[in-house]
Amino acid sequence: MNAEAPARDYLPLEERRERLLDTALAVVADAGASALSLRRVAERAGVAHRVVTYAFGSKTALVEAVLHRASQRTLEAVWADDLALDDFASAVRLALRGLARDLRRHESEYRVVSELTASARSHPDLRAAAQSEIEASVRAISDSIERWSTATGRTLETPIPIVAAALRASVDGLVEWWLSSRDDAALDDVADVVASAFEGREAGRTPAPSA
Repeated sequence: MNAEAPARDYLPLEERRERLLDTALAVVADAGASALSLRRVAERAGVAHRVVTYAFGSKTALVEAVLHRASQRTLEAVWADDLALDDFASAVRLALRGLARDLRRHESEYRVVSELTASARSHPDLRAAAQSEIEASVRAISDSIERWSTATGRTLETPIPIVAAALRASVDGLVEWWLSSRDDAALDDVADVVASAFEGREAGRTPAPSA
C-alpha cells in the first residue's frame, strides 16, 4: 500500500505571487542581488520551477514585481494615500517624516530593495524593470499632488510631473544617505531640510469644488 501523498499547497495566483516575492527578497538578503533567479526562488520556496515561471514568466518580470511592490508599500507608508492638507512644503515635510519612521521600522527591507534596484539599473536586461518602477511611482506621486491641489484649492508654479519627479528623487536621496550613514540622530532634521526645497512652489488658490 502506497504511503499517503503529502497535501499540496494550492493557493490563488495572487497569494502565491506574494509569497514568491517575499522569497525573492529573502534570496537577495541572504545571497545578494546577483543570486536572484527564478530557479533560486523556486528552490527557496520549495516549489517546482514551473510554478515561479507561471507566476512571473521571466527574471525581468520578477524583479519588476519586487520593485513595484516595494515602491507601493513605501508610498502607502510615506504619503498615507494623500498629502496632508497643509501648505505644500509642510505637507512634504510630514510625508518625509513618515519616510524617516518607515526607514527605521523596515531598514532591512530598504537595504535589500536598494541593492536589487542598483543591480537592475546596471544590468541591460533588467534596466527596464527599474525604469518601470520609477515611472509608476512618479505617476502615483503626481496623482497625490493633484488630489492635494483639488482639496486645498492651491496650485503649484512648477508642473506637477516635475515636482513629483523631484519628490521621488528626494525620497531616493534620503533613503540612500541614511542607509550609508546610519545617522539616525540627524534623519528627521535632514528630512526637514529636504522638504524646505519645496517652499514657495505654490502659485495661488483655485476655487474649491462645490459639494
